[in-house]
Amino acid sequence: MRRRLSVAVMGLCLAGLLAGAAAAQPARPAPGPGRLDAAGLRAALTALGYPAREVQNEAGVEYEIVLRLRTGSAVTTRVTLSKDGSLVWLVAWLKKVPAGRTVSGNAVLDMLVENDTIGPAHFSYNEKVRWFFLNSPIVNRDLTPERLRGEIDHVAGIAARTEPLWDFERWR
Repeated sequence: MRRRLSVAVMGLCLAGLLAGAAAAQPARPAPGPGRLDAAGLRAALTALGYPAREVQNEAGVEYEIVLRLRTGSAVTTRVTLSKDGSLVWLVAWLKKVPAGRTVSGNAVLDMLVENDTIGPAHFSYNEKVRWFFLNSPIVNRDLTPERLRGEIDHVAGIAARTEPLWDFERWR
């Protein structure tokens, strides 16, 4: 009986050690066909004519490009991979609200309503840095430079069309 108990305890300990080791080393799938890694993302942006500036932050590497909207505005946009590499995020830094300026509740409500129209893209606001953002996830599968160009153009189109919502100088 004692021997069975010892074997069972050792088995449980070994199983726990193996599970801990597996959890400590997360599997990173190799990029498949049409799935971009960080270097591939930068290469695709360069091939599209965007001089991508590399930005390091706590989340990893992001590439900064500038979108020229048909309204004449220039919008800095960060392009980055999700932690698991399954998504490419386009995050357009739309407008910084200056200190002392109140964020209009009506404008925020209008952006929330617009989120239903533009989804899965969506507006957000970071209170700490006082910026409005337009965030757009792209599934990182069969992602060619041409498809990436289409997604970037789509974000630029949304930003231009919705400028009266996020540009505080145009609020009524």
